[in-house]
Amino acid sequence: MKQVKTILSGCGSLSKAVCSTTLICSKQIFDGGFLCVAGGYVVQIVQFIMLTFIWKTLASTNALPANVSLNQLMTYTLMSAVLHQELNIISPATSSLWEGSVIGRFLRPMAIEASFISETIGRFWVPNFLFLGIPLLLFAPVLSVSPLPASFHMGVLSLISLLLAICIGFAIDLLFASLAMNLKNGCFAALAVREAVYSLLSGEMIPFSLFPKKLGTLFSLLPLGSVAHGPLTIYTGTAHFPYSVLALQFFWAVSLWALAIYVFNKSKERMISFGG
Repeated sequence: MKQVKTILSGCGSLSKAVCSTTLICSKQIFDGGFLCVAGGYVVQIVQFIMLTFIWKTLASTNALPANVSLNQLMTYTLMSAVLHQELNIISPATSSLWEGSVIGRFLRPMAIEASFISETIGRFWVPNFLFLGIPLLLFAPVLSVSPLPASFHMGVLSLISLLLAICIGFAIDLLFASLAMNLKNGCFAALAVREAVYSLLSGEMIPFSLFPKKLGTLFSLLPLGSVAHGPLTIYTGTAHFPYSVLALQFFWAVSLWALAIYVFNKSKERMISFGG
């Protein structure tokens, strides 16, 4: 009975620690002032508007592939912008090595992976939804962009797909942090490699349907392809076999998390951190 009580108490303490960390990080994002926060979101809104103009221009000149609908493409771009932080997860795992703050995270009453996840939710997801997601969803109809899924069924499946994509995203982020440790805190090199390949290979910015068919199919089978391409194609109804997409995402989520935990635990032995 005591053992069960201890386990339940531990679960309660962990959930409380995660919620507290998330709330604190949500408040910290405004330490630099509202303009510092809003500036980045304005750039993303402008990028979304520019992409919609590009897609409309291509459609007016019949430059879009025959199997690509303008409405689906516009919805794809909208949800990619709204869910940018969830589809392109960059936790403090890599930057904390350079700052030296990673040491303090090992002293928190939670697993360091849980610490990175809760910080990411509080520092990026909450402000992104409030100051980018909601305004874009409200403004989208002005640009004739529908924010609705292809159907209720596809909406439910895309939510499941998004959860799997988030799992894959955190595993990949942890692998990049492990790479930084093995590069002797080459944090900027790891982030540069990540930025160079992530947006293109995940399908977040340019849908794979606009790529040559064989190349798009290849990218969709890779781990990064399951991050953005998977949930967005299901949401817009362009996934021909949505359950196959979910199965592939589940496979990558399990495989990458097993690999990430193993590699991260091994890489901690090589960790060098300065600062504090």
